[in-house]
Amino acid sequence: AALMVLLGAVGFVLLIACANVANLLLARSTSRQREMAIRSALGAGRTRVIRQLLTESVLLAVTGGALGLVIAQWGTQALLNMVPGGLPRMENIGVDGRVLLFTFVISIVTGIVFGLAPSFQASRVDLQTTLKEGGRGSTTGHHRLRSALVVSEIAASIVLLIGAGLMLKTMMILNRVDPGFDIHNLLSFSVGLSKDNRSTPDKIRSAYHRMTQELGSLPGVQAAAIGDDIPLTGSDSEIPLWVSGRPRPASQSDMIWALLYTTSPEYLRAMGVPLLKGRYFTYQDNQDSAGVCVIDEVMAKGLFPNQDPIGQHIGIADTSGEMGNGLNRPLEVIGVVGHVKHWGLDSDDSAKIRYQFYLPFDQIPDQLIAGLGAGMTVLMRTKVNPTSVIPAVTSKVAEVDDEQPIFDAKPMQDAVSDSMAGRKFSMLLLGVFAVLALVLASVGIYGVISYSASQRTHEIGIRMALGAGRSQVLKLVVGQGLVLVLAGIGIGLAAALGLTRLMAGMLFGVRPTDLTTFAGVSLVLAVVALLACYIPARRAMKVDPMVALRYE
Repeated sequence: AALMVLLGAVGFVLLIACANVANLLLARSTSRQREMAIRSALGAGRTRVIRQLLTESVLLAVTGGALGLVIAQWGTQALLNMVPGGLPRMENIGVDGRVLLFTFVISIVTGIVFGLAPSFQASRVDLQTTLKEGGRGSTTGHHRLRSALVVSEIAASIVLLIGAGLMLKTMMILNRVDPGFDIHNLLSFSVGLSKDNRSTPDKIRSAYHRMTQELGSLPGVQAAAIGDDIPLTGSDSEIPLWVSGRPRPASQSDMIWALLYTTSPEYLRAMGVPLLKGRYFTYQDNQDSAGVCVIDEVMAKGLFPNQDPIGQHIGIADTSGEMGNGLNRPLEVIGVVGHVKHWGLDSDDSAKIRYQFYLPFDQIPDQLIAGLGAGMTVLMRTKVNPTSVIPAVTSKVAEVDDEQPIFDAKPMQDAVSDSMAGRKFSMLLLGVFAVLALVLASVGIYGVISYSASQRTHEIGIRMALGAGRSQVLKLVVGQGLVLVLAGIGIGLAAALGLTRLMAGMLFGVRPTDLTTFAGVSLVLAVVALLACYIPARRAMKVDPMVALRYE
């Protein structure tokens, strides 16, 4: 859906650019009416004149397409460099043979389609009138068509600007979303144990204990912990469970499903997940003590809406339906913590599985601990820049297990940023397209008003000779542009009301018909468009009546 929206934005920019070119060709065809009349008088048929003008239009389009490919070659990489990691298949984005073919075809098609109207207009000349008047034939039809093209440019621009505005507002809202833990000064990395250190369950537990203790003692480190899964990375462990003392469902599909985190005692403190009730794990929560767990507030409200969750018990089922994946005892709820947005800042609230609970690493049975020995995530809360401690971390881990290096080390702020990479990329591209559209539309408005003012130089001279002031000339010229601007904004707003619904899945915390975005974009476009009208209007105000009356 995001790619289709971006493709639509590209189409709008292309249409705006082509409308500008068509406007320029229409203006040029007016000045070439005498030339076309002479060609016709010398025997050139209308088809031949159209063919000549279309050839010029296609050559213009193909040249523009070739230049566009050159810009795209470095521009694409420049855009990708502005996007954080995490965008799927970034390495496959670039200019290849398919892009070359697409650009060539689009250039030919646009050259023909947007050259037809100017070609037909230029080929339809009255020989006697045109040759007699020295080329100053009627331009009323041209003016209507050029005005219609400008209105369409403004309408397309406002659709793109509103889309970019909605995406920008989405990103601003997402940046204020609380992920459920403190992302600042938090370093994460993955590490596994060598074959020797994971040869027995006791060695696995001992190696991870030594590792977290050594890392926690580093200067600038407040806490170090391990966990099998961390939020916003795409990994998860889903498991069925039921509440002890209530009827046990007959099948796993009827059970309650939740996300399971296996963690060391310092994990929740290191992550900064707030404790709402009860207590965190301690090192006394081991295989020799009663089975315990900590649940999140969403699970507490869902399973125990009118009860105190502390002291309640839950049971866990494995894939065979037996009790607890080797945890052959009920687990007592000893604490309730805040909910973590595991699935993403924008998608967690709509996720199918939202319940979360935590098990102590030291209570994982021997038959299951081997899988954790192959790889765990280490989290470190620091007082300094997290990346500055990576060299010391690498050295400490090597002291515990010199055969297994750390990998995928990065601050959790980067993980949060990566989780929004696709949305940021869409916003960036839409923003670029919207700015291009605004510039092109402004150029189009300026071109039409400027050309119209030059065509009305004689009229303006007469008005000023009859007593019209400069302010009246200003109102005359700007008023003509204002009519086009308001018409384009009206059509654009109507189109945006329908088209922005297509990007509803890309938005968060903002409606596709957000009133402030629609109003703000309309105001910005109106101001820019009026500035584009003011320049030719100011030039028209300075017309010398005597010069104007001798014009042409």
